[in-house]
Amino acid sequence: MTVVAENARPGTAAWSRTPQAPPQAIEGYTRQPSVVAGDALGLCVSTQPAARYRARVFRLGWYGGAGGRLMATLPGNVGLARDAPLPDGNTGIVRADWPVTDVVPTSEDWPSGQYVIVLELASGPHAGSGSRVPFVVRPLPGETAAILMQTPINTAQAYNSWGGKSLYESNSTDQIPAVKVSFDRPVPAWELANLNARAPFIYELPLIRWLEREGFDVSYQTNVDTHRNPSSLVGPRLLVSAGHDEYWTREMRDAFDDALARGVSLAFMGANTCYWQIRYEDGERTIVEYRDFNVDPEPDPTLKTERFRDLSPPRAECDLIGQQYADGLGSPSDVRAFRFVPAFAGNPWADGLDIEPDRPLERLVGYEWDTLDQDHAPPGCVRILHCAEADVPADCIRWTAASGARVFSAGSLQFAWGLDDFASPGTADQRVAHLMRVGLREMLS
Repeated sequence: MTVVAENARPGTAAWSRTPQAPPQAIEGYTRQPSVVAGDALGLCVSTQPAARYRARVFRLGWYGGAGGRLMATLPGNVGLARDAPLPDGNTGIVRADWPVTDVVPTSEDWPSGQYVIVLELASGPHAGSGSRVPFVVRPLPGETAAILMQTPINTAQAYNSWGGKSLYESNSTDQIPAVKVSFDRPVPAWELANLNARAPFIYELPLIRWLEREGFDVSYQTNVDTHRNPSSLVGPRLLVSAGHDEYWTREMRDAFDDALARGVSLAFMGANTCYWQIRYEDGERTIVEYRDFNVDPEPDPTLKTERFRDLSPPRAECDLIGQQYADGLGSPSDVRAFRFVPAFAGNPWADGLDIEPDRPLERLVGYEWDTLDQDHAPPGCVRILHCAEADVPADCIRWTAASGARVFSAGSLQFAWGLDDFASPGTADQRVAHLMRVGLREMLS
């Protein structure tokens, strides 16, 4: 079924209307980050105190602005309280390791997409409140959409502090980060979760809503899927990296480098992309990230968990993206504006577009952004947008690789807020929508 036909089905905003439950009242995670339509998905749930709950499964998209379609309602269940284990004394890893409490029986007619399980308490002191558990449905074998979107679940887990540890000092107990984090754990309650751990609702969902509203032929998979099956990047004409796609494995980078060399166009719709190299363990259920060449026990220098640009030999992000993160960082509340570069006026992507620089695109630069090094600009590089309102400037660019592949780099985590204002009301701007409508169609041609 096409994206257009899918989004013409009756939608509902019910997926977004369940109030967030208090911390630990109801929590859950999936045993797999994604499934192929028709496969079963294991779900692990805890409630404190023990209470009855229900689970509803929604596909997220446009659906006339409702944003979702109800796909299934699971039988009622009684949750039991399950504690968080203590972090491992050596690595800091916290693995909930709860039993499977529910099974989501997907159907082969479920389209590829971003899905969410809404857990809602049906009894107890917090009845009516709940939490959300995201997962992805991959396309069926042999099905190839024109666009394949990669969702950044690695970054969400890197910032996830459930159990007291993440890969960051700022939200780890005793300010000591873990060097390993597990997918086998939930995300903290919304008000306690790091902005990035709230994925896909902050950076990815506005892009998903817009792409499906525009009728682009798109399918979805996660970082883990790209790592496991690099050949999945063979077939689509355009690969999209969504949101804060910061943590990649060597296999992921190899797959994207190969796609670029084969002439597949790439759109990086966030910033700080492909920044840290990670490894997986435990069947891709554990992320390993030491950040320090000398501390990482891995003997192979090409597999060390450090910045791609610092590997031996180096694999600078700008070789793939055209630009890269150069410490462009601000508070999430400290947002800035992009402005069109006057010289962009003569570019085909600017046809019919008002690029008046005195009309800024408000709040699209933050909280991290990328910078173009003009002394090492990629071939045929065109600056589209620029922000000089910080010590480190932000850039939005397009360029053409030697293979003929077209590359677009949005240059800011919040760029997609200019396409759809679900995550930031009032930020959507028709100029951004026009730019990407023209640009993506040209990249698919």
